[in-house]
Amino acid sequence: MEDKLKSISDGLQQTVPEVSTYNNYGKGVQVGHADTFSPTVNLIITGSNGQQRPANTDYYNLFIGFDPFISDHLLVPKDRALTEYMTPELKSRFTPLDDNAIAEIKRFPSIIVDEYCKTTPSEKNAVFAFVTDVRKQQNGVMVYFRQLYPIPVKVLLENEYALDTVNGYESYRTHWAIKNINLIQVLQDAGVAMWG
Repeated sequence: MEDKLKSISDGLQQTVPEVSTYNNYGKGVQVGHADTFSPTVNLIITGSNGQQRPANTDYYNLFIGFDPFISDHLLVPKDRALTEYMTPELKSRFTPLDDNAIAEIKRFPSIIVDEYCKTTPSEKNAVFAFVTDVRKQQNGVMVYFRQLYPIPVKVLLENEYALDTVNGYESYRTHWAIKNINLIQVLQDAGVAMWG
């Protein structure tokens, strides 16, 4: 096989598309013309020690029953922390809340929201966040988080199936669950613009 471009019938040469990597570091991206445009979002989490690691978008933390706008932490009752609305595999993997489980949990994107239902006012918001610390206490599990973007509760209601929250009364039961769902993809598909 020759390593040369072949001429096609109208005299034009076939070309190999150019692949380029662009880091915009917070600046916008302008696209003049594109038949298709599908940007890839890579989330990098920087810990308190400055160490960077990629987010794990295969899972997400779901905290229901907590107002995310009054504090940077929440106290989950022991009997509602990783005990319901999860697969048995995820329960056994994360429920011990050992150092390895906590390190993994901190890489998942999170939704934190007060209890909600179909009659929740349309201006009510949840928050997209990342867990920064988890501490087991005598009275429950203290979870610290960093808020990033408000998410309309309406989006959660309209995407219950995609978010795996159609299980009975999940949206109005205080608890913390981990779902094997790509939250970023669900939010992008729902038209949520979180990146600017």
